[in-house]
Amino acid sequence: MREKYSIFSLASNAAKYHENWQRVWRSPPLKPDYDVIVIGGGGHGLATAYYLAKVHGLKNVAVIEKGYLGGGNTARNTTIVRSNYLWDEAAQLYEFSLKLWEGLSEELNFNTMFSQRGVLNLGHSLQDMRDIERRVNANRLNGIDGEVL
Repeated sequence: MREKYSIFSLASNAAKYHENWQRVWRSPPLKPDYDVIVIGGGGHGLATAYYLAKVHGLKNVAVIEKGYLGGGNTARNTTIVRSNYLWDEAAQLYEFSLKLWEGLSEELNFNTMFSQRGVLNLGHSLQDMRDIERRVNANRLNGIDGEVL
């Protein structure tokens, strides 16, 4: 039976040195062929494989990664998910992407550690301040909160 992810299960398994922790991934033997092979097991590669299976029904998908899953750029950056860009078309796309992130932990039964926070941009010059004001105004036009302090 699949264990439900919760703060209780996390604490309980941590106290037992993760002895009974269910593996999140597996290492099956390679098949002679696949419908799709995704090169790179970072955020983009894993998302590509996941949505090929979920949305397009492709179940014969392999992800090839030279290190460990999510261990490249995905592990080293702040993994900022934004919906605040300057173009109307892009803002709609990023808003859709943000909605996908909101339910992903529950959908996968795995803590993606996604939480919505604000962003603070510092301006060090007059040009920086103009760029920030432009971004804030574009965000407001797209219904995204923003202010210049």
